[in-house]
Amino acid sequence: MPSEKQEFSFRGYTADQLLLYAYATFLELGWAPRYAGLSAIVAYTPRTWSKYDDEVMIEAKEGSITVTSSLVHNESFDMMKRNQKHINDFISTFEKVKLSEIDPAWAGAIEKLRQQTIEAVAEQQKQSAESQEIEKVMKLSGSNLYATYTLIALNIIVFIVMAIDGAGIFKPDGFTQIKWGSNYTPLTLDGEWWRIITCMFIHFGIIHLVMNMYGLYMAGVYLEPMLGKVKYTVAYLATGIIASIVSLWWHNDGVNSAGASGAIFGMYGLFLGLLFTNLIPKKMRIALLQTIGILVVFNIIYGMQGTIDNAAHIGGLISGIITGLFYYLFLKPDKRRLQWVAAGTVVLIAFAISVTYLDKANNAISPEMVSEGNRIKRALSHKDGKEFFMKRIQVGDIEKKAMFPLTDSSLNAQSRVTRLNEVSKPQWEKLKQMFTDTETDDISAEDHKEAALWIEYADARLEEIEVFNKNAASIENGDYSSLGPVQQRLTAIINKLNNLD
Repeated sequence: MPSEKQEFSFRGYTADQLLLYAYATFLELGWAPRYAGLSAIVAYTPRTWSKYDDEVMIEAKEGSITVTSSLVHNESFDMMKRNQKHINDFISTFEKVKLSEIDPAWAGAIEKLRQQTIEAVAEQQKQSAESQEIEKVMKLSGSNLYATYTLIALNIIVFIVMAIDGAGIFKPDGFTQIKWGSNYTPLTLDGEWWRIITCMFIHFGIIHLVMNMYGLYMAGVYLEPMLGKVKYTVAYLATGIIASIVSLWWHNDGVNSAGASGAIFGMYGLFLGLLFTNLIPKKMRIALLQTIGILVVFNIIYGMQGTIDNAAHIGGLISGIITGLFYYLFLKPDKRRLQWVAAGTVVLIAFAISVTYLDKANNAISPEMVSEGNRIKRALSHKDGKEFFMKRIQVGDIEKKAMFPLTDSSLNAQSRVTRLNEVSKPQWEKLKQMFTDTETDDISAEDHKEAALWIEYADARLEEIEVFNKNAASIENGDYSSLGPVQQRLTAIINKLNNLD
């Protein structure tokens, strides 16, 4: 901090008189008096767009004053000799001001400054004591966040490798996520239990990844120093596992879930659990509680969108709160030596919940879900399996569009025929061609059989349209006899499709 100090003699003046004239000089120069002591006063020069405000201190004693000018904004050098200029400006103005009579108001103003200085010092001491108490508990200045950075790095590395494998940076396909270990119900419940862990490191697109990693970093800044790396990492993994289990339980019709958000909600829940206690000093605790509470509520509401697995979020949040309240018992100074007990207990509880649920759910898994799992496994084991899997997903949208003219009660006979030929027919032809193209693909024998059934199904639907073209009037009048043979054929094909393993 560059500074310059000079002493000036003013014989015949008392220290009090010199201090009063110094105050008046500051006012004359337009410098702002900010602090005062028994024999000193401090002011700051004006701040402009091109330069900082500088500190000037006057120390008065009988017959002399000492003027100290300092650059207080981390400057390394006083290249422009500002300190010397401030001293020169002060002394030249002081010489003029001391020729005037002392204004009684100056003494009152200096006394007021002294009181404000005493209050400011007391507040600083109070804040310092609070900071020391906060630091003692939260250890914010002593952590390198290695655990947080490691978790973030793992997520990013997995995302990059998956992108190279075709996962899609902005538009994920779902299949690659399943391939790499997403929490896909038919596979997780059919013995691939490890998916409740791996899904925490898999994301559906770069936006999903960036949002989660930002949330993880913000939680880690506070929690890793406070908990220590062991309890922090254990809590992250344990709450993430519970989040995966809750997602499976809630989506009993099946889910393909992935992302770190369940574990991240777990960490924010853990933070809330600690904030519900008196571990953190009250002033900071209330501020953090408000901030994190608003953040969690907003994300829960936002997560009510159909594409977001809110069940995992809530599962992570609740398990995090319980973990935080449990960890509180081991964060007291006399209990810190038991941190391995705390971490081990959390691991055992998460393990017990997972084993109990997965065993029960595996015994109750439906034949349809087992069949879907088998299809995915076949797709994963063949070169063109992914493409066939994606085509199967498209069937639902194609069928929905194609069937609408048959179910639209507002259409008359002629308009229904028109819509069947203009809307439905192109969709069924698209479906037929889509699976005809798979005849030479490297897919399993079972998938080739399914493709043949979809082709046969599309042909039957096209035949149904021809029947409508010829018999529209009688069909609209309730005579469905002409549709009998083709509907029997459709029923037989649908039954075969439903019975595929």
